[in-house]
Amino acid sequence: MSEDVEGWRHRAAALADALVERGVVTDPAWREVVASVPRHVFVPAFYDDSSGLVTGDAPGWLDAVYRDDTLVTQRMEHGGFEWPTSSSTRPSLMLRMLKLLDVADGMTVLEVGSGTGYNSALLSERLGSANVTSVDIDPELVDAARGRLADAGYTPVVAARDGALGHAGRAPYDRVIATVAFERVPYAWVEQTRPGGVVLADVRPRGMTWAGALARLTVDGESARRPFVECTWGFMSARPDVSRPGVPEGGHIDATSVRTRTSAVGADALHAPDLSLLIRQRLPGVTAFLGADGAQVTAPDGSWADVSGGTVEFGGPRDVWAAVEGAHAWWGARGRPGVESFVLEVDRRGQRFAMVGALG
Repeated sequence: MSEDVEGWRHRAAALADALVERGVVTDPAWREVVASVPRHVFVPAFYDDSSGLVTGDAPGWLDAVYRDDTLVTQRMEHGGFEWPTSSSTRPSLMLRMLKLLDVADGMTVLEVGSGTGYNSALLSERLGSANVTSVDIDPELVDAARGRLADAGYTPVVAARDGALGHAGRAPYDRVIATVAFERVPYAWVEQTRPGGVVLADVRPRGMTWAGALARLTVDGESARRPFVECTWGFMSARPDVSRPGVPEGGHIDATSVRTRTSAVGADALHAPDLSLLIRQRLPGVTAFLGADGAQVTAPDGSWADVSGGTVEFGGPRDVWAAVEGAHAWWGARGRPGVESFVLEVDRRGQRFAMVGALG
């Protein structure tokens, strides 16, 4: 590393002050945490769209690390494309979530999605390493994060396992935070959280970083519920297994009969975070592929629709775009409510989504 890494302290302090000025950080304790944790230790290299891999000996690397930017740190080839599979998320989003987590001294936290280890370091600096547990599906990431944490002076428990299963051996936790997006909140997280504790998760369709919201759930006995919290841009999606990125996968399409019709609802309906979230709650397992001029929607039963302009071409056992139109009509009739108008409840029976006040 050719840059003066000793200069990281004033950069970290400047980042902390900028987050305070923007109102992201309001607790002095978190300001000190941001100023104290060396982010560069956790991001020794990152990918830049124009220049490729940027390493510690590249000019401007240290400045980039301490800007409020998401830095992609791992990529994977899949289906002929390079997909990001890990990153150091922009600090403003991380600190916003840590504020929502509402921790206090002595609390224990489970983090799902170790990634680079930077968020684990922030939690360890705030609560002490002994109170922090972090899991990630990728053993390579876990090993690297554990080493970087140790280099920075932190020793939380970091384990390689499917984040959807949590880490029962260290439960119960006062707080669970997922720094990777899930389509459904796993009930294991509720089971592993103390009554009165909080589960904070990014609920987002796979691959749709712009369409989703934060679920800040308060655990009450065997269930957890609360209204969603707006978050237009979130985390990359959880990987189904370590060998694949968390991107939409095309399923079986029933092309035995193809029909065409018109629709007043275009592909842009899938771009609205609130409506898009509602559509996916009404169509479990639906996958959407958005292009410049339209979109394709596929369902697990083989139903599909290609939408371009005002034309819908569809097939399979049902008209899947009709379900999108139904969600759009329901949403419009209620004044196009934002994500904060919806409540999420998670229990042993699964996940339910409704207007605030509708769940009994």
